[in-house]
Amino acid sequence: MRLSTLLEARTWYVNSDVSFWSFTQEIERFAAKMKVVIARGDRGQEAVKFADLLLRAIELWKAGCVEEQTGWAVENQPEEIWDAFRDAISFMAASDDTNALKAIMRLTGFGASVDLIERQQPAKRASAVLRMFNPKDWGVVDWRTGYMLWALQEKKWNVPQAITLAKGASRQSAEAQWKMINEVLAIHLNNLYRQQRTSSLPVAADVEMAVFGLSFEVWSANQTIRDRHHQNYVSTLRGTLTALHSQL
Repeated sequence: MRLSTLLEARTWYVNSDVSFWSFTQEIERFAAKMKVVIARGDRGQEAVKFADLLLRAIELWKAGCVEEQTGWAVENQPEEIWDAFRDAISFMAASDDTNALKAIMRLTGFGASVDLIERQQPAKRASAVLRMFNPKDWGVVDWRTGYMLWALQEKKWNVPQAITLAKGASRQSAEAQWKMINEVLAIHLNNLYRQQRTSSLPVAADVEMAVFGLSFEVWSANQTIRDRHHQNYVSTLRGTLTALHSQL
């Protein structure tokens, strides 16, 4: 690939898997509708079902990015999900990053459990939810972006030099170093995304996708797992979400 700028990395990432990019855009549209539904105070049966299925879709999308396990989103009650979305949206509108993350982190599988070793709550999956609701100010954080952001900072945002530096770490080492990203670190990483916004990369999610794309020059992705999560979404969630999107 030989990527040399963030813009090249973002463009490459989108074009490398057009199907997954369409998946991303689809969830963004569902999240935008969810915001409208919540804004008008609709907490009816279809609205909470839409929230429930949207969380499951985001879980599959996030798992497709970094090959995580799924199955936690279904452990939450739909009404609790609706409430968490409402609170996160409200806190984001008030620029309260900490409480926006914590609103989602109270959900099972999205940060509710405390890591027994680190004694902290992970914020990685919660960041994916905020990214879908507010791509202007939020991007996903995970071990790939965490390590690449560190390398970029070390090399003063010189992309080729950062890639060379990152290649000095194995996937296992990088993943272990960035296994725990709590809400404080998640906010710090998102502030780095925000600081790199430009006219060419106008939203934080653009910068995040660029950084994520750079990681593929260092550690390859498991395309089989990525495709499986996407297909799971298409076969189990997409139809109902699309129907509810039209009805609400």
